[in-house]
Amino acid sequence: MIIYALISALIWLAVTLLSHGYLETGGFFFDLPNGQMPFGRFFILYVLAFILYLITVIKVSRLPADRRNIFIVISGAIVFRLILLPGIPVHENDIYRYIWDGKVSNAGINPYKYPPIQASIKPNVSDLESMTDSSALETGLKPVSTVISSDFEKLKKTRDDNSKFYRRISFKDIPTVYPPFAQAVFALSTFIAPGSIFFMKFLFVLFDTAVIFLLYMILKEMKQNPLYVVVYAWNPLVLKEFANSGHYDSLAICCVMLAVYLMLKKRYIFSSISLGLGVLSKFYPIIFIPFFLIKKQYKAVPVSLAVIGAGYLPFFIWGKTGLRSVFAGFGTYTREWANNGFIFSIIHALTAIFVYDPYILSRILCGTIFVIIWIFIYFNKQDLPGKMFWALTAMFLLSPVGDPWYFCWVIPFLCIYRQFSLIILSGLLILHYFIFTRDFGAVHIGSFKIVNLLLMQYVPFFLFFIIEGRFKYGIYSKLNHMKPKSL
Repeated sequence: MIIYALISALIWLAVTLLSHGYLETGGFFFDLPNGQMPFGRFFILYVLAFILYLITVIKVSRLPADRRNIFIVISGAIVFRLILLPGIPVHENDIYRYIWDGKVSNAGINPYKYPPIQASIKPNVSDLESMTDSSALETGLKPVSTVISSDFEKLKKTRDDNSKFYRRISFKDIPTVYPPFAQAVFALSTFIAPGSIFFMKFLFVLFDTAVIFLLYMILKEMKQNPLYVVVYAWNPLVLKEFANSGHYDSLAICCVMLAVYLMLKKRYIFSSISLGLGVLSKFYPIIFIPFFLIKKQYKAVPVSLAVIGAGYLPFFIWGKTGLRSVFAGFGTYTREWANNGFIFSIIHALTAIFVYDPYILSRILCGTIFVIIWIFIYFNKQDLPGKMFWALTAMFLLSPVGDPWYFCWVIPFLCIYRQFSLIILSGLLILHYFIFTRDFGAVHIGSFKIVNLLLMQYVPFFLFFIIEGRFKYGIYSKLNHMKPKSL
């Protein structure tokens, strides 16, 4: 295990050096054209890391869970993250929006009120004066024009404080989609270290590391080999998306895993609070809340909903933003975004043969299929963490948006329910990033069309999935020789 850890550390060190352009490449600097970025070399390093990871996952099934091996797994995971932390994000720029949202909040403006583009569009004061309520002037309240003009000056100053970061924000015309707890973390980061990518990534790595320790405790509580924490702790996709790219999803994952641990301890109210915080970080944990009803924990559901409501309420009031504006960005996301969703793309391609604009119909069909699967999972005789695992997996596979870092939501559950096909998918999803550097074309069968990058990621996965369901031996049996305790 020590040798595997050392080799993995060297690979991730090479990734960090590569991102900075130290290995005779241009690196992954944002202003460099995508075609000049060394993604091919990164991909080779990633494949090597993933092969070593698979060998390690198989090996731990035969190792004793003694202190030495546990120390190697956990300390190795922490070292990998520290090595990747100073790296330039590989084909990612979401962190610039996080920084913007945090700085806007610290400037005293509700981050849901204005899209970033508003910092470059001066409001027409004469038009705003006509909107001003005369009674407000009589009572001494600030006119609407004064408030919005003041906000504009604050936004403009925030933009000019780091115009380089402002230019790097994508979708400047869309209000933020990130929920309140995430906004609180963004604001904390930019308050402590304004404009620091490193510090914000460091916070996300702290949550990521907390997930590792929670998984260790969950595995022990479920009477499983705690060494299986390596499935998450050393997973290359997790390492790339959090420690390198700085996605904040580790915050939501931490809340969900804390909720799972509290479920196992039968602390359902505290678990429901943690799930509520998870929804306030990323919306996906909301599909877990009804599962409390299975255990007849009727108070847990309203507690989760109360936490969510309490988290949003200040943002509805702040700056008189209102419910509609707070969810405007999320509404745009649900209506218009689609990226790397395999089943959605197939349904979209099939419906396009018969329908002029199949986008909404495809979303409805995928949503309907998910609801059916979720109902089946709800009534199926399985432990609560297992229900969460399969519901989340179904949601990812049916979602129009299959961004690789979204799959990191599933990976913690793979420490408990070691589905080898899904572990393989975590490696295949890195192929998505070739979209920035190379066009692999598409398959055309009459009017049916699907891009080859999707086929490259998902066809091998589904083949493994079918084989895994058919044969219960070999690697599958070794990884699943210990059954989890029911809940």
